Amino acid sequence: MKVIFRMPFKREVEVKGIKTVRQLAEELKFSLESHLVLRDGKMLTPDEALKEDDVVEVLSAISGG
Repeated sequence: MKVIFRMPFKREVEVKGIKTVRQLAEELKFSLESHLVLRDGKMLTPDEALKEDDVVEVLSAISGG
């Protein structure tokens, strides 16, 4: 699957195999507490299954004030 990181600049990574969002985060070493994972513009839950042909985006969930 193609994983597109948008923090602070765009970076793309290819990952093989079927995984859950949680497994993807563990493999690529990012926290689901501080990042959102989107597929087709929709936010995914940690237990959601990802297929090899998926394209997902990882966004940093930063809040400011």
